[in-house]
This record gives sequence, structure tokens and C-alpha cells, in this order.
Amino acid sequence: MRKISITFSKILLILIIAIVYLGCSGQDDPNKDEEVIIDPPVVSEVAFLPSAGTGKIWTLQPKVSSEFNYTDGKASTEFTNNWQDTFFNGWTGPGITRYTPGQSSIANGELIFKANIVGNTIQTGCVTSKTKAVYPMYMEVRVKLSESVLSSAVWMLSEDSTEEIDNLEAFGEKTNTYFSKRLHLSHHVFIRSPFQDYQPTGEATWYADGKNTIWSDDFHNYGVLWEDPWSLSYYVDGKLVRKTPTSEIDPKNYTNGAGLTKPMYMIISAAAQSWRETQGITFLTDPSVTNEAKTVMRVDWIRVYKPE
Repeated sequence: MRKISITFSKILLILIIAIVYLGCSGQDDPNKDEEVIIDPPVVSEVAFLPSAGTGKIWTLQPKVSSEFNYTDGKASTEFTNNWQDTFFNGWTGPGITRYTPGQSSIANGELIFKANIVGNTIQTGCVTSKTKAVYPMYMEVRVKLSESVLSSAVWMLSEDSTEEIDNLEAFGEKTNTYFSKRLHLSHHVFIRSPFQDYQPTGEATWYADGKNTIWSDDFHNYGVLWEDPWSLSYYVDGKLVRKTPTSEIDPKNYTNGAGLTKPMYMIISAAAQSWRETQGITFLTDPSVTNEAKTVMRVDWIRVYKPE
């Protein structure tokens, strides 16, 4: 067998030629593919919702939405143009509740309610949108409930007060092991004269997550999807937790077979709900009301979307 003899100098020369060739071919090769940088896909804040429809997306509606990031608080034109610091028709609230502008404030990007006892009344906050919205729509809020027997509520109501959707109604007083772990997710249909009120009842309207979550411990996202006159779906932290059966929307035919169809105002409020007095609650002396710090309800934002 013939031996091949390669000196060290030859090896060195071969290496130098290889390095030069590879370096040059990588710089000027017109056929080399350019590096393509692909941006990560944009994930919708409401990606958990059903499709908005062909060619549509769930689009934020600014006139009925707010991040509450106002430099001048409630005096900001961004707030006063779209919101009123009271109930839309002047109603002062249920029972001994008195909606009072002085009980609401906007600071550090939050809408804040607190309650005070004045005489034989409970003064609380209420903020209402100036514009109404109608299905199909999704309304979501990020809220830290008060730690009191007062209701922390985010809801919608028609101009004539005959149709109502309750996104959130909850009671955060922690010694009550039933209400502190449940959210009331419901709606009403009314006949105003003579007054009649229907809302679905039963344990299914009081949502508990099975993890013993006390809802007033922290902020959570609460949403309601109003797809059509007969479809209401409720979401908590992006999870579908309740879908109202069609048969429970208007079984007494108060809407004459139409279902929920009327444009509604967005309402954020706290209240002394009269029905809780039948459970032995005395709002004027309850420790969770007399301690103002426990009555504080905080709203980070409210967002309303429509398919567009």
C-alpha cells in the first residue's frame, strides 16, 4: 500500500484556504435566504370568547368603557364626557341606600367607592355610563369587592327599567362563609305597573368556584356575554362559569316573547340591599359598615366589546 505523506505546512495551508472560502461564501452569496423575524401573534384580551363572526373581531367600545386613568380624577373631561357620577335617572338606590357623588373617587387608575352612615341612611357610590349598549356585546370589569355586607355590583339596565343584566352582585363580608365565597350572576325582567319582578332563582345563580375562594381577598375579572335576546353567559377570570338556560330568560313572558332586547346603561354601584335585612342584617350598626375601610370597593377598569 502506498503511503501518503502530508507535512504540517500543507495542513496549515489547507485550513487557511478553507476558512477564507467559507467566510467569503457566507457574506456575498446572493442565493442565501435572508433571516426572517416573525412577530409573536397578538392575543386578544377576550380570546376566550366565541368567534365574533366571519371577518369580525371583538372591538372595544370607548364610550361605555374606561381604564379610569384620569390625571384629574372625576374632573377629567374623559370621565365627564362618558360617565355620570350618579344613577342615570336620579334614583338614589334601594332601601336606605343613598347614591352620593362624594362617596366615589378616581385615583391611581381606580374607581373607588366607600360608604358612610349619615342619619338613618347608608351613603354609597354609583357611576353610570351616559351611552347605552345592546347585544351582541361582552362587558367585563376588574373589581376588588368591599369586605362588607353591602353589595358590590356591576350591572346593566334599560332606560325604562324593565330589563336588567347583573354581571356581578356580591357581598364580601368574610365572616359569612356562604356569601363571601359566592357571586350572584343573574338578570331581571320587570313590569313596572303594577310592579312585577322576575329573576331566576336557585343555587345555580350563586357561583362558587369549588376552591373556597373568598372573592373580596383580591381583584378578579367578571364578565357577561349578551349574544342575543335569549343568551347570557358569565365569565370569571376568563373562564365560562354559567350559561343561563333559555327557559329562564323570561318564563313569565314579561317581554311579550321578545327576550332581552333593549339598549342598557353600564352601572357600577354599592348598596345596602333591603332583602338582606330579612336575614338579620342591620346595616346601620353592622361592624363591616361602621368600619369605613371595609366598605371600600375598587374598580380597575370596565371594558365593553362588540363584534365589528
